[in-house]
Amino acid sequence: MQILHDNFQYTDQDHAKYLDRGYNIFDQFLSSDGLAHCNEQIDRMLNDLQPGRDPADIYCAHHQEPWIWELACEPKVLDMLKQQVGPDIILWSSHMICKPPGTGISIPWHQDAPYWDTTGPYPAGLWIGFDDMDNDNGAMSVLPGWHKKGTLARQDSGGGHGGFTEEIDPNVLPADLEQEKVQYKFPAGGMAIHDTMIPHNSYPNQSDRWRRVLVLRYMSAAGNFGPKDYPDYRNGDPFPRTGFLVCGQDTEKRGWEHSPFAAV
Repeated sequence: MQILHDNFQYTDQDHAKYLDRGYNIFDQFLSSDGLAHCNEQIDRMLNDLQPGRDPADIYCAHHQEPWIWELACEPKVLDMLKQQVGPDIILWSSHMICKPPGTGISIPWHQDAPYWDTTGPYPAGLWIGFDDMDNDNGAMSVLPGWHKKGTLARQDSGGGHGGFTEEIDPNVLPADLEQEKVQYKFPAGGMAIHDTMIPHNSYPNQSDRWRRVLVLRYMSAAGNFGPKDYPDYRNGDPFPRTGFLVCGQDTEKRGWEHSPFAAV
C-alpha cells in the first residue's frame, strides 16, 4: 500500500518558505488508502487504550506500533528532513494527540526546544492530521517568523495546562497576537512542519468531531538527550526514551538502535 500522496513533494521553494516562516503546510500528505489505514490503526489503539488514560497523551507509541514506525521512516519524509538536519537522522519522539469531541485543554504559547532535555540540531516536527483541522476542533496556531527570535522569556503558567507548567511571558508576545497568528487549517491527511523554536498554542476541541494528530520529532545523529521514561499507552508500563537511527550513520558512535522491532 502507498501511504503518502503522489502529490507530496518537499521542494526547494517549500524549504525556503519553512526557513523564512518557521512552518509550512501540505494539504496532501497521506494518500486516501494511507489515511484509511492510519485511521483504522488509530481506532484500534483507542480501543486498546489503558482505562483512565487521556487519549491526548499517547507517547512514543512507535516503540509498540509498526504503522507509526513505518510512517516515520517513509523515504519522502527522510528526504525532507535531510534538507533540514543533514544526512544522519535520529527519530527520538512521537506523540499521538487525540482530542475527542468537546474535550481537551488549552495548551499555552510555548516553544518546543526549551522544554526538551536534548542537544541539537533539530529539524522541524511533523504535525500529521487524521481529521479535518480548523479552529473549532483545536488545531495548532503558530507565529510566523518568530522562530528567529531565540528563546523567549517564560513564566509559570498557573496550572490547568496539563504538563505545561510554563508558558511564554505574554508581555513578549505581539500586541496584535490574534491577527498575527496563523491557524492550521487543512483537510484530513494533511501535514504541517514547524521549527522547534516557533511559538505555538492550541485550544480545546469545541466541535462534535475528533482532532487526532501524530507528531514526529527528529534530530541530528550528532545530538543527544537525557533520560526519560514514557508509559505504554496500553497498560502504563514505563519504557525509556530511545533514539533510533532512521537514516545515515552513527557519526558519534553512540550505539543508536536501528529499529524497535527485531524483524524490521
